[in-house]
Amino acid sequence: MKIIIAVIFFLMTTSASAATLESKDAAKQLTDQIMTKVASGDIEGGLLLMKPYLIIPESEFNVMMEQAKLQLPVMQGRFGKIIGAEFIKEKSVGKSLLQIVQIQKFEKHIMRWSFIFYNPDGKWVLNAFNFDDKIQLMFEE
Repeated sequence: MKIIIAVIFFLMTTSASAATLESKDAAKQLTDQIMTKVASGDIEGGLLLMKPYLIIPESEFNVMMEQAKLQLPVMQGRFGKIIGAEFIKEKSVGKSLLQIVQIQKFEKHIMRWSFIFYNPDGKWVLNAFNFDDKIQLMFEE
């Protein structure tokens, strides 16, 4: 059975308390920092780095974080130990949307991490993210 872990947040409303990022480069730096934590096995630390920039309520974030922490031992049992992370691509859609894709590398497989940033007024907010093991999607355009 193929393991699929997906944490997707497509939200209908925004939170006024979400921090913003000044540029696409700042968004990329944030995802690099998140993935550095995730690649070291500290999924909680990685998620906490993104928390200020997400537009979800704290209660939803806490549930998502607990679920992710529970999944890490399952992933390691199936895929082997974590051996790093790698930036894959950055894609813009218009002037308002940015997707950054990175991978969490295990000995036998990868987890694809996708971060979606939205720019309504010159600053970027982390609108959605997900991680899953759908390796075939790495080759789709």
